[in-house]
Amino acid sequence: MDRTLILKMIFVLGFLVTLVLSFFYSIMLIVPLLIGIFVFSCFFTLKQLAELTWFMLAIASFFGSILSIPGLESLFLYRLLLPVQITLFLLTWDDWSWMSKRTRTMLLFLVGWLASALITIIWTEYQGIAFRNVYFMIEAIYLLFTAIYYLKADKKIEWLVTITSGVMAVNIGIGLYEINTGLHLSKSGLTDVIGNAQFLPSGIFFNPNDLASFLALFLPITLVYMQNRTIIGSLYKGLLVIGAVYIIIETQSRIAFVLILVILFLLLLRYSWRWGALALLCIPFILQLPGMQDTINQVNQTYTDKTNSTDLRLDITNYTWQTAKESYFMGVGPGNVQIELAKYFPAEEQNNDGAVSVHNFLLEVLANYGLLSLLFLLAFLFYLLYRSWRYWLENKEKKVKYLIPLLITLAFPFIAFASSTTLEKSYIWISFGIVLAILNQYDKRMETKDETI
Repeated sequence: MDRTLILKMIFVLGFLVTLVLSFFYSIMLIVPLLIGIFVFSCFFTLKQLAELTWFMLAIASFFGSILSIPGLESLFLYRLLLPVQITLFLLTWDDWSWMSKRTRTMLLFLVGWLASALITIIWTEYQGIAFRNVYFMIEAIYLLFTAIYYLKADKKIEWLVTITSGVMAVNIGIGLYEINTGLHLSKSGLTDVIGNAQFLPSGIFFNPNDLASFLALFLPITLVYMQNRTIIGSLYKGLLVIGAVYIIIETQSRIAFVLILVILFLLLLRYSWRWGALALLCIPFILQLPGMQDTINQVNQTYTDKTNSTDLRLDITNYTWQTAKESYFMGVGPGNVQIELAKYFPAEEQNNDGAVSVHNFLLEVLANYGLLSLLFLLAFLFYLLYRSWRYWLENKEKKVKYLIPLLITLAFPFIAFASSTTLEKSYIWISFGIVLAILNQYDKRMETKDETI
């Protein structure tokens, strides 16, 4: 038998054996992963491998600990890929020519946000929590920075969005299963819940609000950037819209529901004012369809039966503001306000770490990092909003895609209220990264045009 063939057979058998052994010895799963990386490196250049790894990292971030090694839940795919991607990024880094001057300014505001937060570690009480919180800040900035770097063309954004649409479809499917059975994935925070809340969907996320926020952010991007030149493509988009809106209703996320309806209407109106007007005229007829009464009751319940939740969030807001004032707006230290809030609430209203989520990212930044850090973040957000507005004004007679950066930027404050821990939600920062990449592409074209005149 040919020696090359024997070696190939040994390689394949060895790969399969280690894969089977990993079901019994979890640590063995690392071996197939390393083999896979080695094989990929044989077919791609280092730069191509770095880009491919980033796309894998972005998709893996949506799944979190669901893609973990059995028995080692803290070692999931995203965490394994992150150091690999950072290494490949540093090895293939070229220069700053791909980044526009305006984008550099926005990133400098984020660096200021991080630097002023680091200062507060000096007087923070719980330094272990502080360093963990700072790590997530660095990770968020890295995701934004590398999104701009790897999404230099609309084609790359289309690739990412196409794959993300599959993640959305998976979430819609899981959500429908949860609604009908009351069963959830093992990583869901609803696993041990009983009563009506048991039938809320959470998909691959920890809670319903995160699922609703993910769908509200990525559905408009998918509708605009995913190519649909066929009837099947258009049908797929239509099913995504229907499925996503239904799941958002079932999550009982009040902010996400209003947000997705407003965004979808603005996109439709921009695409064609006739279709927008027709949609408004059809609403009374749609509400009379069989089965719509249950949906109407669900929406009504969402906005009328959450008095306790609203009161709790108001109490959290008041105590967070009080904590910020007691620190003289210098901040209690990264992540420490969540521990401080636990003093005011009983154990059943705290999370598993004995902390209380703020549910207001801007107020959380003020209480954790101080006023200076908040000013840097607000400068970033307002400059991003200004750039998105200018991008829309300068191209408003063209395609509907020029509205996306403005819609996502305006959606961020609302998503920050709906989500319990905005900083740790990588999908929020990836959506922001897509917006920055779109604006950076445009700014680079304008800079090149000015240089040639």
